[in-house]
This record gives sequence, C-alpha cells and structure tokens, in this order.
Amino acid sequence: MRITQIIFCLLFSLGISVGLVKAEPRVISLNVLGQGPLKIFQNVPVQVSNTFQTNLYNLTVTKPPIAKEILSVSKFIPGQTFDLSFSKVGAYEICFSKGKNEARTCLNLDVLKRTVA
Repeated sequence: MRITQIIFCLLFSLGISVGLVKAEPRVISLNVLGQGPLKIFQNVPVQVSNTFQTNLYNLTVTKPPIAKEILSVSKFIPGQTFDLSFSKVGAYEICFSKGKNEARTCLNLDVLKRTVA
C-alpha cells in the first residue's frame, strides 16, 4: 500500500511539472542563426526576444513565397520581447537588420500541425 502511494505521488508530481512546462511559451532568440528552420507548433504561443546587445531594425514576420507581411517592428530594443502564434502550418521568416542601412538577416521557421497523442 505504501509503495502505491509513493508511485501515485511521483506520477502526480510529474504531471504537474509537465503541465507547468507546457504552460510557458517557447522563446525564440534571434541570435541563434545559421541553423536549419526552427520547428514550432501551430497555435502554440512563442516569445520572440532580442538577445543582441544592439537595436534591431525593420523586423518583419512573413510567409513565403509571396512574402505576405504578418508583423512589422521598426525598432526592436535589446531585451524586448513580443508574443506570437501561427494559426496556419507552413514556412515563415523573421527578418531584421542590425543597422538602419545594413543587409537583412533571416531566421526560418517551420510551423507544424499540432497533434494530440
């Protein structure tokens, strides 16, 4: 009987931990470039964060190939974040410049259909 109670408590604690982890939005750091597309799930909130030590300019979120602009931020201050979620699956891009007249850098996102197990 005692072992059953211990197992139940462990499973309950694990369930609470998993629930708390799921509740926090995933953070997209813009200075992790050069990797393949970042995979995120449809309708799951994410936080986009400027982890650079400098302002970012002309930040846009677009859906290729027609480059439909979803969001535009003219000046993104270091440490600043915003929440975002994608209702449609597919490829997206977050592009920005480190200076007002510099070349743009892009981070590719792959939004996947969220499946329930």
